[in-house]
Amino acid sequence: MSSNLKKLEEGRKLEEAEWISAVLNGQHEAFGHLVTRYQGLVYRVCLKITGEAESAKDMAQEVFIKAYKALPSFRGQSSFSTWLYRIAYRTCLDWKRANDREWRHRSTATYTENDWITSQTPEHAALRKEASAELDENLNSLAEPYRSVVQLYYFQRHSYQEIAEQKGVSVKTVESQLYRARQMMRKSGEEWR
Repeated sequence: MSSNLKKLEEGRKLEEAEWISAVLNGQHEAFGHLVTRYQGLVYRVCLKITGEAESAKDMAQEVFIKAYKALPSFRGQSSFSTWLYRIAYRTCLDWKRANDREWRHRSTATYTENDWITSQTPEHAALRKEASAELDENLNSLAEPYRSVVQLYYFQRHSYQEIAEQKGVSVKTVESQLYRARQMMRKSGEEWR
């Protein structure tokens, strides 16, 4: 990294530290500077996970509310952006899990015409539901950290590097965890490729 970039990065971190300190000392409007700086990052994380612009906007607001409330717990062991990213990621995953559960448990009376068209036939929908239930059962039988690594890699299409950054581990650890998860899934009859 060139010396100019290092200076810029150091200045950015110092500025963030000042804003955080100001918020913690009662100058709540200073949090607006952090929101302005990171709203794009948070929105992109939310959009990637939710897949919907409106939901991403709602989740981004939720993330900043959570970050504001949790700011006293920010210890500075990682950068503010990493800390905020983790809040965004976890908040959106919780949202996604809740919405996925809601979708799976909707009664057939609430399905729209598009739902029926995309399911092709009732038999196809039943087979898909059965396969999904088996997959959920197999995934839920995995212990952490294997379950979350499988979800991040196979279902959310994150790279090894992205997963490593989110979980705070090395890329080799992610590779190892995926390998072990595949082995466990094979033993339970589910083949991952």
